[in-house]
Amino acid sequence: MNPHLVRYVLSPLHERLMGRHTFARLRAMEDHQWRSPRRIREDQSKKLRKLLRIARDNCRYYRNQFTDRGINIDTADPFEALAALPLLTKTAIRANLGELTNHRVRGGLIPMNTGGSTGEPLVFNVDRRRIAHDKAARMLTHRWYGAEPGEREVYLWGSPLELRAQDRVKAWRDRITNELLLDAFNLTPSSMRRYLDQIAEFDPVSIFGYPSSLATLAAYGESTGTRMSCPSLRAVFTTGEWLAPHDRRALRRFFRAPIANGYGSRDGGFIAHECPEGGMHIVEDGVIVEIVDDAGMPVEPGESGEIVITHLEAWATPLLRYRTGDIGRREDGPCACGRTWRQIGVVEGRRTDHLVAANGALQHALSAIYVVRELATVRQFQIRQDEERNVCVSVVPDTGFADSDAEHIRTGLRRRLGADLDVRIQLVDRIATEKSGKFRCVVSDAASRSNIGRTTEKEPEAELTV
Repeated sequence: MNPHLVRYVLSPLHERLMGRHTFARLRAMEDHQWRSPRRIREDQSKKLRKLLRIARDNCRYYRNQFTDRGINIDTADPFEALAALPLLTKTAIRANLGELTNHRVRGGLIPMNTGGSTGEPLVFNVDRRRIAHDKAARMLTHRWYGAEPGEREVYLWGSPLELRAQDRVKAWRDRITNELLLDAFNLTPSSMRRYLDQIAEFDPVSIFGYPSSLATLAAYGESTGTRMSCPSLRAVFTTGEWLAPHDRRALRRFFRAPIANGYGSRDGGFIAHECPEGGMHIVEDGVIVEIVDDAGMPVEPGESGEIVITHLEAWATPLLRYRTGDIGRREDGPCACGRTWRQIGVVEGRRTDHLVAANGALQHALSAIYVVRELATVRQFQIRQDEERNVCVSVVPDTGFADSDAEHIRTGLRRRLGADLDVRIQLVDRIATEKSGKFRCVVSDAASRSNIGRTTEKEPEAELTV
């Protein structure tokens, strides 16, 4: 499909039919990224005051918070009012979702849940406003690398909805939207050989996917002597996981294009993205980022702390001072690209293992996580796979967990990994963290022994992660 037709006609028409002002948001962001820090602060102040009023008027949880703390949203400085609120945790959201929800949001509520990579899946709601903002932010950051909306893009991705859609309308989707979706949940030598051929034939302007899946594909390509030929390729975009330094180098070497990393989440939205000069810019048009210590107090620039976000365009379930669980630091000083949005360095973040299916295929951890995260009766979980590929799922149950939920997990994992694998469910009171203090949602001893996509380069100690 002609990219200009997609960019100027089909995509804008689709967004309007969906009730989203995505391209208007994109035009606003184009200007906002160059504004002075003072102007950016003023713009954020206006949006924040509006969000606080929406939260007060429509969400009992926040109305009580403001009343208990004597905060008058109409007269108080909005940043001071925000700082007076307690940090918002996943536990608090689960316990108070109804009182955190704005049932009068324009366009209605859109249910969503997190990927569960932390082992604590979360159900919440979004609205068309937030979706439009996050889509616009993604378009904008693609533009930083010369990749325009409507140009050919390959996705090495996967979710149950996307994969079912691919099965039904794959040919139509590729032809109409200039997008090619490849299944990141099934990386075998034969599938990766086919993917490399498809990518070369498609000649994308950009490639988008999980760092670990892209790195596995690149390692396979190099091990088979494949030379990737994509004359139109301008950038490879990664998100959703930690991008290891050696994986970045491998992707750059194989695809021969800039590697651009993004930081965000389904619950937190589109938070920050790497520019061509290497700065990780916070999309300050729509998000406020705080870096806090264990007591919830702001840390000094350059010091590490937990990343806390407030999405200014999330009106369905306002997440004010939401704890992401990721560790980062604020980077002061200008960026060589000239953009005035502040920068963030994420020094510890989400990372997932692969699992190994019965047929030897590498399955991205999210393929298993999706099975468990659908259950509202699971408070926390961890999936462990032994060297024989058998699986044990530790579950901290919530109210209502039943034998049918355990069977749902067993059936779903066997569907993903193979009917003959032993899948055991054990109910526990708590799940311990690693010795480092980090929590790993998926741990696979079988994956560490797999030769599929294995690289010989030793992984260095983590410094910058997103």
